[in-house]
Amino acid sequence: MDVSSRFESVSKQLGAGRATASFYPYSELKHTWKREGDQVVFKISDYLKHSPEDVLDSMTWYLVCRAFRKKCPNGRAERYLAYSRSTELWCKVKGLYLGRSKSLILEPRGMHRDLSTVFNYVNSNYFASKIHNPVLAWVSESPSRRLGFYFAPLRLLAVNKTFDSELVPRYALEFVVYHELLHHLDATDGRPRRRVHHTKSFKEQENLFSSHSDAERWLRRIAAAGRARRH
Repeated sequence: MDVSSRFESVSKQLGAGRATASFYPYSELKHTWKREGDQVVFKISDYLKHSPEDVLDSMTWYLVCRAFRKKCPNGRAERYLAYSRSTELWCKVKGLYLGRSKSLILEPRGMHRDLSTVFNYVNSNYFASKIHNPVLAWVSESPSRRLGFYFAPLRLLAVNKTFDSELVPRYALEFVVYHELLHHLDATDGRPRRRVHHTKSFKEQENLFSSHSDAERWLRRIAAAGRARRH
C-alpha cells in the first residue's frame, strides 16, 4: 500500500476528513500537514520511506490522530515512536541525515577549541574515562535555539559554534560537553524514552561540575545574546 492510500484508509476508519500523503526530503525527521480544500495533505519525512510495514501503519495512526485531534487507540502509536529514535532507523539513514544537516560541522577541531581535547578532559575528570568516544561536531546555528545536543541513535554530540572562541571561558564549553555526556549516560541506562528530561537527579549531577554556577551564567549570557541578535 502506498503512503497516500495508507493515510486515506486510516482517516476513513477514524471517521475523519479526507487525507493524502507523500514523502518529502526534510533535513530532520519531521512531518507536516495542512488543509487544502476538503482534505488534509501530509508531508512525511523520507527517512521513513523504506520502514517496516508495521512502523508505517503505526506512524499513520499517530499522525492522522494528531492532525484531526482524535485520541489515538491504545497501542497504535508506540511502534513508530520507538522506531523513530532507534538505531535500526538511524543506522540506515545516517549518511543521508549527515549530508542534509548543513548546520553540522563534522570536525572536532575548531578555530580556537578542539572538542576532542575537551571531551577527553571531561571524560577523564568526571566519568573515569569510561565513555567511549562519541561523534563530535560543531553546530552552526543561533545559540538561542540550542547550545548543544546529544543524539543517542548516532552517538552524536554537537556543541554550538559560539563556544569556539577565546572570548568564552573554556569551562563554559566543558560544561556543555559534560551536560551532553550526562544525556549520553541517560540514553544508555536501558530505559526507553522518547524525549530529553532534566530531572531532579539530572540537575544534581550537573551540580557536581566544578564551575557549575559560573558556567550557567555564561550559558544564560550566550543564549540571551543569541535572542537579541534575532530581534
